[in-house]
Amino acid sequence: MEVDNIKLLEELFDKKVLKILKLFLADKDNEFYLREAAKLSKVPVASTFRIINKLVSLNLITEKKIKKFKLYRISQNKNIEFLESFIKEEKRIVEIFVESASKIHGVESLILHGEESKDRANILIIGENIDSNIVKNICGEIKEKYNYIISPLTLARVQFKQMSNMGLYSGKRETLFGR
Repeated sequence: MEVDNIKLLEELFDKKVLKILKLFLADKDNEFYLREAAKLSKVPVASTFRIINKLVSLNLITEKKIKKFKLYRISQNKNIEFLESFIKEEKRIVEIFVESASKIHGVESLILHGEESKDRANILIIGENIDSNIVKNICGEIKEKYNYIISPLTLARVQFKQMSNMGLYSGKRETLFGR
């Protein structure tokens, strides 16, 4: 999904609702107090209260009462999965990396190695004479801007084939870019 699609969603829907949904989707296992959700999403408390109540009524967020306190957590259902496909940023971050890294001279292919998690991805960069400083700069920018770690490993095509034959790169692999 392109960055433009997220901007389109922001124009169609209330930006504040999207900020709160992004907060809950970014940390599915966490529970948030109202003020905490407001502070982290940078949405005023009154608006956060209104939005969270709306999301609770739509069964997108669950509410847990502990004495006087209320904790909110993202629900696990098909509606959330559907919304997540539009809103989730992790995939976009990897795509941003692919967009930048594919332009580096000598890059033949980019392969996602293993499972992509919410805060990191391991990417094999296959090609000849790839400038590792450019790769480090791209990874550093992504880490700084999105707090997402890209762990790159640069290999020549021959090295990659030899290591694959030895079983060093078994498991899940997804080709993100190839010439």
